[in-house]
Amino acid sequence: MLAHTVHYALVVGGLLTLAVVLLPHALGRFRAEPVVPRDHHDLRVLALRHAVASGTLTLPRTTVPSPRSRRSPAHEHGGVLPGALRLACLASGAAAAIHAAAGPHHLAEHPLFGLFFTLAALGQLTWAALVTTWCTPRLLVAGIVGNSAILALWLTTRVWGLPGGLMPTPEAVGPWDLACAGWELLVVGTCVHLLGAGRRRPEGTS
Repeated sequence: MLAHTVHYALVVGGLLTLAVVLLPHALGRFRAEPVVPRDHHDLRVLALRHAVASGTLTLPRTTVPSPRSRRSPAHEHGGVLPGALRLACLASGAAAAIHAAAGPHHLAEHPLFGLFFTLAALGQLTWAALVTTWCTPRLLVAGIVGNSAILALWLTTRVWGLPGGLMPTPEAVGPWDLACAGWELLVVGTCVHLLGAGRRRPEGTS
């Protein structure tokens, strides 16, 4: 009973994560909020933007630090996640859902298997939730390392099995295995892309 409760909780958590990722993007397409100056600072910002747009700004760019260099990818584009980051979050949530769905079956085989699938699902859900709010290079590296480790363990169980009598012979590859591996490869690839894009972006570029 406990295993099924955890399973359904993880599945619901995965669906909520996908909703959190997709909802701001959907709302951003249909909602365009007007910029209303609230104080003197906002008026100065609007004046600077107008000067830049009209070509009358005479101050060097180096004297005005760009806020983009201090913001994470999750806060760009008016609060809407960039496409690559959104794809990584969706892929991580999908992989977590597969791990949650397979958890009860593997728990019946061995408690360690069930524990692994539970931790993998929780880790992937947590990572997806974190990068939607504050994406840092460390989180991207964690996504690469964590999903690569899961992929390496999965490949080991399909080629050699596991030592200590846990899995004496390799397990057959199934369609859900391939789907989950595909989602995790997508997370790794998008994280590598985002890290590379962050390094290539010139400092102060808007």
